[in-house]
Amino acid sequence: MEQLCTGPPEAYARRFGSRTAGEIVRDHVLRLSYTAHDLADFARDMGHVDAKGEVLPPFPWDEAERRQLRARLDALYFILCGVTDLADVDHILSTFPIVERKDRAAHGVYLTRELIVWHMAALAAGDPTRDARRSRPHRPGEAAARGVTARRSRLFALARLVAEHGAAIYT
Repeated sequence: MEQLCTGPPEAYARRFGSRTAGEIVRDHVLRLSYTAHDLADFARDMGHVDAKGEVLPPFPWDEAERRQLRARLDALYFILCGVTDLADVDHILSTFPIVERKDRAAHGVYLTRELIVWHMAALAAGDPTRDARRSRPHRPGEAAARGVTARRSRLFALARLVAEHGAAIYT
């Protein structure tokens, strides 16, 4: 348990735009977990009910959305645990070679890593709800012309990849 960083309890009060870290975690855990009616009691405990107190339906299983939610959670926990240097992020992610191998085979890039880095930048910018699938692609050279850092330029490249290949890269 010494290597499992969850951040101190007060870290969950940290704001990322209009949402706290705790709100993001709560929402994403619910969306990733409540995908079948047999978890209705869990959904009720999490407050996923309508105005009458009835449990709302489960979330549909959507691989593209699930990939985004997992990447955003990973990004959030990197930030909460103080891991913000990309070299450190890369070192940690290098301990998951099977994920990298499968991503590269399916998508031509280590997509999990790219999405985590993308979401780290979005969270740092105070935009916890931005979705990499809906980002505007940038033209080559546009990032340099605007003085964008190399890291952000890689994020723009990911946005172009998403725009070119759509949801196919998320399955």
